[in-house]
Amino acid sequence: MKEYKLIFSIYLSILFVFIVFFLSAVHNSPVNNSMHEWVINYQGGFTRRGFLGEIVFQITQTLNFQLKKGFLILQILLYAGYFYSIYAFFKKIKFNFFFALAIFSPLFFIFSLAELEALGRKDILMFLVFIGNFLIYSKFKNVNYNYIYFVISFPIVFLTHEIYLIYTVYFIAFFLLIEKNLNLIFFIKFSFIIFLVIFFTDLITSNKFSKEEVDLLCENLKTKSNIKCGLAPYSMMATAADYQGEVAWQTTHIVRYILIFLFGFTGLFIILIFSKINLEKTNKFISIFNLKVGFIILMIPSILPFMTAVDSGRYMSMAYTFPCIFYFGLLNSNIIIFNYEKANNFIENSFLKLNKYKFIILFLLCFSWTPKAVYHEDIGSFPLYRTLIKTTNFIDNFKNFKLGQL
Repeated sequence: MKEYKLIFSIYLSILFVFIVFFLSAVHNSPVNNSMHEWVINYQGGFTRRGFLGEIVFQITQTLNFQLKKGFLILQILLYAGYFYSIYAFFKKIKFNFFFALAIFSPLFFIFSLAELEALGRKDILMFLVFIGNFLIYSKFKNVNYNYIYFVISFPIVFLTHEIYLIYTVYFIAFFLLIEKNLNLIFFIKFSFIIFLVIFFTDLITSNKFSKEEVDLLCENLKTKSNIKCGLAPYSMMATAADYQGEVAWQTTHIVRYILIFLFGFTGLFIILIFSKINLEKTNKFISIFNLKVGFIILMIPSILPFMTAVDSGRYMSMAYTFPCIFYFGLLNSNIIIFNYEKANNFIENSFLKLNKYKFIILFLLCFSWTPKAVYHEDIGSFPLYRTLIKTTNFIDNFKNFKLGQL
């Protein structure tokens, strides 16, 4: 167990170093779509995705600090928090080979590093906030703290990226599972968070961002922060139909993503087979539901972004990360019971009893491939190797770092 924790901590540390390197290398690039999305703020008026952008904008203006470097610091802090949380989250879990298949899936925390187009996106904020929910419950064992946490965190994350709405179903499921008594107090608390979600959803959907407001936003970015607008601020005028018009899935794309789904989710599917709800730790209403069916229902909303966005690799990663964190969070909370004996017996009675076959399966499923950012691109190969190789292409970016030209 100690060896597993040591290896895992070293692995996460190496990934984090690479992430800081690449974030620093590309943060001021004119084609950095991640940064163009972060700089969206309220300087042209209220709009979706602008909350944290406005906060960082105001702080950097007050401190007379370069805006993009302000966001670079924010991105590094978010990744530091996320990777530390992942370590704290998984270090208490008893090791099992099938857990390794789920944790090291190329759709999980390795994805944004393997596919630089996804690096530094606002997705990381959503992941950090969600895993933080389970760390809070693990520490305090008081669900009321989680309600407070949701009330504070949901507006921040949702007003930073509205796609978060799709994944709040996991928060809702958490509250339904964790409450042992579905009494009046529960319904008051639960109704309040539903009202909160509806309120902010209406706030976003009823707001229309005009071209004049976008132009004003871009003008303020240019005059106050010397930043040219990319495509991201102008996308605030787009509707769901506009996004959908950019997507043209073909049969080959659909087949590829079905295979990505099957292979990427293999570890999670297997551990669900050996798992069940702990009836002593939840309420009678939830106890009648099948665990596997429940996970499938929760995953269904994750299909929606694929219909309206070309960067489907990111959304496949999101579709995996939330249920993966959800499963292990419930396992840590003792809401889910994993049958170690049955799983180990299966391994001992199959070819997996030999370590060399375990290594081969782990390597093929987790370390030999990765999805690309855009749906019409083929899968990538050997992500860790590719990451190491492409570092040499970014070293020159640091020559002018001190001059603020990077």
